[in-house]
Amino acid sequence: MPEPEHLKLRNYTIGTWEVSTIGLPSADRCLSVFLSGTIVNSVTENHKALRDWKEQVMTCIKKRRGEEAWDPRRRFAITLFLKFCPKNHGGHRKLDVDNFAKPIIDAIAAGLFCGPDIDPSRIKDFNYDDSNFKTLLIHRLSDTVDPAQEGVAIHVSTT
Repeated sequence: MPEPEHLKLRNYTIGTWEVSTIGLPSADRCLSVFLSGTIVNSVTENHKALRDWKEQVMTCIKKRRGEEAWDPRRRFAITLFLKFCPKNHGGHRKLDVDNFAKPIIDAIAAGLFCGPDIDPSRIKDFNYDDSNFKTLLIHRLSDTVDPAQEGVAIHVSTT
């Protein structure tokens, strides 16, 4: 029987948030990014808003990862922290979090794995291989009443 994959809990400041992330104990690469703004879900009818959101996430990830694309064959652990302002979502408090996570995961994969010459604004399909995103933690933080306080903190580690 294979040994279990162990994870390590680490405290980070991402943006202005103090958070505990999961990571791979033998990680040789990590990155963290913070994006503020309305988080867009995958079932929106506003396709431009969804495209712009994915591009924003991808651009931040690509910039933070450095010049070289990361190898998608490696193993990845990802932590997402989502803080919503219900006003930004029609006053709804019962938001289906998995629909918000999917576009972020797609954009993370694109940002990590695209070539250095790829312009995020020219990506048509966010179909980069994320099959080695083996561990994913999605933590919905307490809602905020301030629309400007909505955002996502992302932490990625890989071995």
